[in-house]
Parts: sequence; C-alpha cells; structure tokens
Amino acid sequence: MIRRLCLLLTAIGLAFAGLAGGTAAAAPACPDFHWMGAAGSGQRDGAKLTQNGGMGDVVFQSYQQLQGALTQTGQTITAEAIEYPAAPVPVEGGIGGWMGFMDSVDVGTDATEEQFAAFTEQCPTTKVILAGYSQGAMVIHRNLYDLADNPQVAAALLIADGDRLPVDTTIARGSAAGTAGVGHGVAQEHSFLADTNTSMLPPAIGAKTISVCDVGDPVCDYDPDTSTLSAAELAVHTAYAPAVSGKHAWGTPLYYLVSSQVTASPDTSADPTQMTAVHAGG
Repeated sequence: MIRRLCLLLTAIGLAFAGLAGGTAAAAPACPDFHWMGAAGSGQRDGAKLTQNGGMGDVVFQSYQQLQGALTQTGQTITAEAIEYPAAPVPVEGGIGGWMGFMDSVDVGTDATEEQFAAFTEQCPTTKVILAGYSQGAMVIHRNLYDLADNPQVAAALLIADGDRLPVDTTIARGSAAGTAGVGHGVAQEHSFLADTNTSMLPPAIGAKTISVCDVGDPVCDYDPDTSTLSAAELAVHTAYAPAVSGKHAWGTPLYYLVSSQVTASPDTSADPTQMTAVHAGG
C-alpha cells in the first residue's frame, strides 16, 4: 500500500512539472528549458498578479509562443514570474515618485538574481530564458552583465527596454532596429539617478539577447525634448505583441537561439515560422 501511494505521488509530481505558467515549484524532474518572465509597470497590481502567470501579457504570450514551438520538437519548458512590485509609472512624476519607481527596479533586479540562482542550483543542466517588458526588461537587462558567461543562459528577450542603448551587441528587432545610433532608453537619459549601466552588453550575452523597440516608444526610444507623454507615444509602447511576421516576429529568432543550446539536434520537421501569434496590448 505504501509503495503504491509513493508511486502515485511521484506520478502526480511529474505531471505538474510539465504545466506552464505561474511560479515554478520544486519538481522531481528538471525541464530542458525554463522561462523567467518580468512584467512591465503596473502589470502585477491586484488581479493582474495571478493573470498571465504573473509576468504580464506580452511576456507570457511570448512564452506561450516559444512553448508551442519547443513542444513540436519534443522539448520541455517550465516558467516562473520574477517576484517584484513592477510599480506603476508615477502619474505625477516628481523625484519622490521616480525614486519609488527605481526602488521597484532594484527589487526586481535582485529578485531575478536570486530566482535564477535558486533555480539553476536545483536544475544545473536546464537552459534558462530571461524575458522582460518595459520596467521588466530593465530588470532583466541589469542582470545580463553578470550572467554574460553563464552557460545556463540560453537567451534573453528585452521588449521596450528602458535601459536600451542606441547601439548595443544585441539582436535588434522592432521598427527602431534600422535606426542604430538614434534613440535610447529613458533610464539612459538619467543614468546617474537611475543607476543605469551605460556600457554595451558583453558580446557573449549580447549575441543571445533580442532587444525589441519601436520608433516613438517613450520608454526605449526616449525623446529628451518631449516633456509630456502623448497618446500616440503610449499607443506605441502598449502595442507590442508576438507575431509570426513583421516587426514583432521575435519568436522565430528566439526559437533558434534557444534550440541551438540543445546538444542533440532538434526535430527539423517543426517549422518555427508557423508559430501561432498571441496578440495583446503591452
């Protein structure tokens, strides 16, 4: 009886290990890949904390897109959200409001470091994908300098990154990709107050990082001559969604970055260009 009960509990644990979304729990088997997603500003308030796996819609849907492609090749992937406030952008601005916002970024940066260390200690052969949108992209970006040579990092995805540099070692996507040298993240404009690293990412991690930014996005393509946020700028910043073609088709290069980390060749019968896009506002 006891032996049968142990076998049943083991089977249940294995079943839950393959479920996507939410915060990863200890599992008896480690997946091939693990996704760590950081939500954007205001995307973890109230009910949003339990929606989209706690990582915001655009990051979660990017995860779902990659999960679908990896499943076709027989690979397994789990996911967890970065546990941090993702504080809303202060409406009134002011130094106090912005310092509170940057405190949230600091908490997220530390949380990413801690969660990455905890997971990789538990699963030392699993490859990890780090992804973030807006404030969440800043949180991920700030960890990439220290993770540049970490062999467990398969890829990183930065969407509307407030720490974006106009020229970096990353794989540029979005309409701003063709405007190298023009535009930068809002935190780069105030790098001292925002405690921003103004250096390009080390080439080793830059080659694994997709950075998506659209022209006119006030977060990643900041205009220092604009003092107020326009409806048009807000529309640009909230229009990111994973797609199968066009400027937001980051799923295919992300898939190739991730699948290239597998020792055994993946099943090439699966075509990542046929991945289903899940659309949502940012």
